Amino acid sequence: MSQTAAPFVHTGPWINWSHGLVLGSTITLSERDGELLTAFLGIFVTGAGAACWKIMSFALHQHRSPRDPQDGIHHQQQAILQNTGSPFGASAELVSLVWYWRKHALRPLVRTLPLVALALLNFVLFGVAGVFSSEVTKAAGNETLIRSSDCGFLNFSGNAVSQHSAAFNDVDVNDTFAATTYSRACYGSSQSLLQCAQYPQQQLPWKVNQNATCPFAPDLCFYGASSAYEMDTGHIDSHQALGINAPKFERIQYRKVTTCSPIHTRGYVTEVNDTNPSDLAYGDTLQQFDYGSVLSISNYTYQYDTHNIVGSNSYQLTSLAYLAGAASNAWYPVDALNRTDADVSLFLLAPNSVRYEAPVTDPFYAATTPFNLSIDGGTTNYTYYTSDQWVNALACTDQHQYCNPTNKQCTPLTSLVLAHKSLFENKISLNQAQMVTALRLDLITQFLTTYFSVNSRGASALRASETVNNLDQIPLPNNQWMTEVSTWFSVSMAKLQQRVIEYATGPGYIPDGMTLSRPVEQQEKMCKNQIVRSSGGTISFSVLGVAIILILGAALIFTSLVLPTAIGLLRKWLKWKEYKGLQWTLDGKLQLQRLAYEEAGQGHWSGGASSVPLMRKGDLIGVPEGVDTTHPRLGRARRHSEGGNLATGTPEIESLMGDKGMRYKVEPEAMHHGY
Repeated sequence: MSQTAAPFVHTGPWINWSHGLVLGSTITLSERDGELLTAFLGIFVTGAGAACWKIMSFALHQHRSPRDPQDGIHHQQQAILQNTGSPFGASAELVSLVWYWRKHALRPLVRTLPLVALALLNFVLFGVAGVFSSEVTKAAGNETLIRSSDCGFLNFSGNAVSQHSAAFNDVDVNDTFAATTYSRACYGSSQSLLQCAQYPQQQLPWKVNQNATCPFAPDLCFYGASSAYEMDTGHIDSHQALGINAPKFERIQYRKVTTCSPIHTRGYVTEVNDTNPSDLAYGDTLQQFDYGSVLSISNYTYQYDTHNIVGSNSYQLTSLAYLAGAASNAWYPVDALNRTDADVSLFLLAPNSVRYEAPVTDPFYAATTPFNLSIDGGTTNYTYYTSDQWVNALACTDQHQYCNPTNKQCTPLTSLVLAHKSLFENKISLNQAQMVTALRLDLITQFLTTYFSVNSRGASALRASETVNNLDQIPLPNNQWMTEVSTWFSVSMAKLQQRVIEYATGPGYIPDGMTLSRPVEQQEKMCKNQIVRSSGGTISFSVLGVAIILILGAALIFTSLVLPTAIGLLRKWLKWKEYKGLQWTLDGKLQLQRLAYEEAGQGHWSGGASSVPLMRKGDLIGVPEGVDTTHPRLGRARRHSEGGNLATGTPEIESLMGDKGMRYKVEPEAMHHGY
């Protein structure tokens, strides 16, 4: 009755307490919105990289702006630093300078390489940052929160006992089948990731002890006092393992221990003949097993008709359960099987007509009696092996425990009913939130005994039955019974995972005779704090990761916009190296344009020391007609002498960049002439 959690995924902000309040702050978006945010972050990081380059280029420009005159390649490098907003574009232009100035400047490669390296480093670092900005989704993990208006658990409705029984069986059959399917796919070494990507943990682990103490009277266990098989989950954390999202002080721990052993039938079985003519088994030999009284039977636990071996009858598996401490039970085990601190499940296996291809020494399937079969008129002989007993028996105990991880106190390891009572006594000092979580698990553990992993499936619960073909059983190992009980235990663990999620989503199907019970007010939080693993359709982001990207990126962008102005104002206020700020301004593309047109005598200009120079309204400028296409000029150049003043100027020189090593500088008085 489990259903997919995908329709109930919460979109919006929430806290994943696995990582704490700050690191766990998460926002989950729909897949479409998540992809848009991812794309935006990538673009934003690229823009932040450009801003970082602008800051770097300003710092480099100012550092490389001495008062002394410098050669042409230096000033062109400065112009590139001022005017190229992309680090990759700047590196490409700087590299091109090396080629053009290879014969006209001193060591152009050596002087350019550091600038290129810095530009490329910026480009690579922020390029990688842009690509990995999507990592903020991985920082949030693949976990999402689910919320449903149908949160709650199934309860009986009406007073018809027969209807209750049918409804309960309906739920049990469906839940056990779903848990079996999941455990087969996702537990053990064979795992199908497509089926196993919903629960907070793919599987709940447990430890195994193959030489545990017999949980019953020592002479009842098949191999004696130290022959049992024990499976212990240890302390299962309600948050980490089950996904009940909560801070540490609101979590609890749950533990389940199951111990199983094949048991003897000798001394517990009596053969009788059916002498009642009204019985279907009239005239047959019956075996009656007495492991305790059953309410519907007066003097035996289970009866087997030995005539079942005739025909085509495969395995038959019968289950009984006893809950220690319960007001009433359908079966009360004999003293040798009885436990006051554990729930007991009894399993009786009848092989019926199954033939074994090889001897089996496993105590639950013991078959060492040879049987010769001749076919084709006696020309072909086969030897099979048949069961040593009509019925074999196996029994398990289940114990449960709750712990408070904040003070390390635990309830006794005991039966379901007694563990429930221990919770209400609250001797382990659970706070209200912990108690609500414990009671939620307490509702689920009622279905976690070994009996509930087997009863609704009968012989289909046996792994051995999967390898029977036309009543022929392939060889079985001598520890097949351990494989069976491990499978049953994994089903109970899968059912625990399944029912925890189902509490939050609500059941997918409500049978007649049952109704959905909403949690009381104190338990309402349980409907809003269930974590599952994302199966697609949504994307979760780390709020901290997104905030870091946005804050650092915004800081870089803002700094790049105000830094030149702020430094310029500071220098003007302190009267400190103002020429550096002026050189930054004059290397701007708009000022370089003004200088070209103004020196050519075109236009009346103002704002020669600002980032944007202005021209008088109505003035027109352009490239004059008949300009030299090989060495274009905007107008007649002024003539200067080699030692002349560039601002006042006199004699003319042929080229401003033709003589290797010629240097230029900005004179202080030029600051007042708009240079």
